This record gives sequence, structure tokens and C-alpha cells, in this order.
Amino acid sequence: MPEPTEHIETPTRTVQINGRSRAYLECRRIRRRDYFLLERIGSPFRESYLAFDRLAGPGGGFFIVQSLPAGDAAKQLLRVLTRLKSDNLPRAVEWQQNRHQIDVALTWTEGISLADYLQNLREGRRPPVEPAQAVRLVNGLAHAICHLQRHLQVAHGDIQPANVIVTSHPSRLQLIDFGSAWPIDRTTRRTEGDGHHRCYAAPELQTGPTPVTLAGDQFSLSVLLFELLTLELPYGGLGGKAGRPEFITRSTNTLVAPSQISPSCKGLPRSLRDRLDALVLRGLALNPESRHPDYNTWLNQWKELSALFQITPELTPMEILITRVISWFVKPDSDRKHTGSC
Repeated sequence: MPEPTEHIETPTRTVQINGRSRAYLECRRIRRRDYFLLERIGSPFRESYLAFDRLAGPGGGFFIVQSLPAGDAAKQLLRVLTRLKSDNLPRAVEWQQNRHQIDVALTWTEGISLADYLQNLREGRRPPVEPAQAVRLVNGLAHAICHLQRHLQVAHGDIQPANVIVTSHPSRLQLIDFGSAWPIDRTTRRTEGDGHHRCYAAPELQTGPTPVTLAGDQFSLSVLLFELLTLELPYGGLGGKAGRPEFITRSTNTLVAPSQISPSCKGLPRSLRDRLDALVLRGLALNPESRHPDYNTWLNQWKELSALFQITPELTPMEILITRVISWFVKPDSDRKHTGSC
């Protein structure tokens, strides 16, 4: 386990942000800057915090402060994140090694966690996400993941709603946690439980020391897309747990296409609906060899689907409403109450 990082004690334990006092957990120095750690974010298995730097601009600024195990792999990842210009990945501002860990400050973009966003959708506090919007959001994240794979041979390994921020202006998904982003040949040496949210982790990662590959990240992203489209988890609410020995026998035939659950998906033109269903279902295959074999093949499918959405005329709000009402009345009663949780 990483050793605790030295921090500066203050008598008040509050910091002024926009004219108001806000409590903080500790003040961590990275190089010559002080970052006030306000709250933990991301996976509970790692140290990742929303932080505030009083000297970042006229009124200060927010950052992500995360601790990574020291080593060449972490330094290589940080060098890439320093130069990266992807809107779906944070940029490393600076870092410092302290004994067995590296403390890094990453850029922060305002938004809410995807976990909270999905909960708001389920409770009706936000309007439903239309298929075109869901595809656009996850498409950007898929390209970012493939960028890590292509340039670093790195798999993320822990894609789940708690590790993703939904930003606004413009809306996009951004990863905020890189504690599980390892070179593929080292992913079998992760801490037990790290990167294993059972609903979102690929089945092969839950049954032994299997390396995380692009196929594993592909499964996790496909779960996110399925959930954005349907507000349910695939495999009858089991998600990645469906591939575990205790579930696999009864869950093998429970995977259904998003269009069988979502009225919005069902209302799409048939060619578009079939292409969307095919992309999602292949990414959710319990056997990793049945998913898209490499990032080029996977990205090509995303590009073709995105192009279809762009050239397909969008339905008017009234047409969408009529489609949903018709779908509701033709759906069996048992399906209307179909939910999944994990």
C-alpha cells in the first residue's frame, strides 16, 4: 500500500473559495503548489480527490489530485496525459514522487458523476437521453480509451459511472480516475478489488488474474451505453456478474437488445436501430473473443453508427412522444416493470 503523503496541518481546516469558507481534508503540496483536498471522488479503492489551488487564476481553480504507485508505467502515463489534448481525458498539470507513490494534479472540468446523472434520470429529475446523444457521449469516451491503447498499450481497467464525469458546455463524458490504467502485461498485479466493480467489469476479470485488455474496457463501455439507453443494466441487471460461475448458466440467454427495452431505440429507423443493437450486443459478449477484436475494428463501427445518426432525420418531439406511447401500449405488462440494479 502507498505510504501516507506528508501534508500541512492548519488550525482552521477551511479554505476560502469564491468568498466562502469550505472545509478540506488536508493540504497536499505538489512541487511548489498547495492543493486543498476537498472530497474523495472516483473509485473507493484509490486516493483521488477534488482539490482547490488558491493561486490558479484570479479566484483559484479546481483540480483532481490522485496518487499513483511509483514506477516507469505511471511516469509514462503522466507524460502522455501532459501532452494530451483529448476532451474526454484530463491533462496532467504537474506531479511529484514521494517515496512509493506519485502525487499528480490533473485538470478538472465541472460536471456531475455519471452515477449521479443516471440516478437523476431514473428519478425523472433530468430528461431522458436520446439514442443519438448517448452514442455521441460514449463514442468520445471510446476514442479516448483507444488512444491510450494505441499510444501506450494501456488498458484503463476500471470504467464505471463513479469514475466518469458528465460535463456541460458542451456535454461529454470525461474519465477522472487512472489508478487502474496499467500496461496490459502488468494488470494481473493490481490490488484485490481494484477495477472490479462487478456490474461494469468484464466477466473474465472476475474469475481470476486475467490481464485487462481493450476487450475488457470495451465491455465496460458497452454496459455504460446500454444503461444510458435503457436505464437498466444488461443481463437482467447483472451486468458483468452474468459471466461469473454462479450466474452464467441462468444468465446466458437474458441479454436483450436495447431496442427491446427503450422506446426511443425502438422508434429509430430499422437500419439505424439494428446497427446500434449490434454494436452494443457485441461489446457485451461474455466471451472476450466474441467482442470487437481490435481498436480499429471497434472504432470503425462507432464511426459508421455516428455517421448514420447524422444523416438520419431526427423525429420531432411530437413524433417521439407518439412513438413512446405506442411502444408502451404494445409492450407486455411484465416488460413495463422490468428493472435492473446492482
